[in-house]
Amino acid sequence: MKPGKAINNVNVLDLRKATEASVAEISHIDNVNVILYSPETVGLIKSIQIGNLNTSVEVPSEVKPQTVTGQTIINRDFFTNLPAPIFLLTIGQVIVEPGVTAEQVEKGLRGLIAIGQILCPEQLLGVFQAKAYAVIGQAKTFPGLKQVKIGSLEMDETSLQALEDQAELAVIGSLTLPQVLPNDLLEKKIHKLFVSDQIVCHQENAQVLQSRLVDGARPIKIIPAGYEWVGRPLVLDRDLLETLSTQKLYCTERVQVEASVTPAELNEHLDAILCEGMLLCPQNLKTVLARKCDLLKTHVLFYEGELWLSDGEDQLRSSRFDYLEGKATLVVDGALTLEPGIEPKLLADRLARVHNFGLIRCTPQQMGAIQARLGTNEGMIQDSTRPEEAEAGENQIGNANYLVL
Repeated sequence: MKPGKAINNVNVLDLRKATEASVAEISHIDNVNVILYSPETVGLIKSIQIGNLNTSVEVPSEVKPQTVTGQTIINRDFFTNLPAPIFLLTIGQVIVEPGVTAEQVEKGLRGLIAIGQILCPEQLLGVFQAKAYAVIGQAKTFPGLKQVKIGSLEMDETSLQALEDQAELAVIGSLTLPQVLPNDLLEKKIHKLFVSDQIVCHQENAQVLQSRLVDGARPIKIIPAGYEWVGRPLVLDRDLLETLSTQKLYCTERVQVEASVTPAELNEHLDAILCEGMLLCPQNLKTVLARKCDLLKTHVLFYEGELWLSDGEDQLRSSRFDYLEGKATLVVDGALTLEPGIEPKLLADRLARVHNFGLIRCTPQQMGAIQARLGTNEGMIQDSTRPEEAEAGENQIGNANYLVL
């Protein structure tokens, strides 16, 4: 590593065996998640110019941490056949399954640094806290119920029927009841319920579920009576409107109303809509939509002409305008690069509005036209003619997961 090396991001920076010479080779680090140091090297931390630091932890120099990024699930086999106790450094959620014993943790875990949430059975919280050198996040417990489901659960009548009567169920994730279930069946099948994340159910079932929740469970998110729950992005065109099984929709993701839908069709086939995500609707339907939802509580974008939606890594080419009749509204929710050959006047003439929630890369000349048409500017506009900084070069490292100095 040459003197003056700059680093963008480091997950774990290990300084336990660092020297003044090795530290001097680093000019700057933008972001560091966690620094490991020993009593002998603690003074070297201030020698490094760091933009953002999450935490620093003293760890003996002879320890070799096992780093895990993402979700870590510790089950009864996790500590089996280990040659020696392990020191865990986790970046992400840690879930401890009910089958793990305190004895296994005592013998198999030398230490723990957790950057993220720890979720474990109530009786194991103390032993994990005793092993922890640092926990940057919540340490939460779940009760020792008879049946534990790791991961989110969507429950319909068939899966409810499959439960034993008076079941004690802990869901380590979210629980969703997409349809209204018979309350007498819920009362028969569920005796105790714990859910670590969100519970979503219809208003018709909320009282029964609430009566089954044990202490520590999350509040229930209620779908109003008479509404159908839609948990995915939805495109409402004329055919779908005509075939809706219900005329009241509760949507958790983005909803797009197609430009071909007429005011009469929307009024006839949709009584009400509740939308937690963005609702994209043609301008000519504004009056009708105002009778179907609360515009003050809903994130609605009314578009003119065609809707051009970019929610990934896309490129807008000049040929796209060759097939455009009239004008278009551009909504960017990802990263969009404009082809340099697109004339700024073409953008100004053919784009009715630009709503930017992501990143638009364009030339300085195009930037003026885009800014003139901005309706929403919650993202970034970047000059595409400027050379991007190299992620890795002679004097720069892009990202490092575990860096030892």
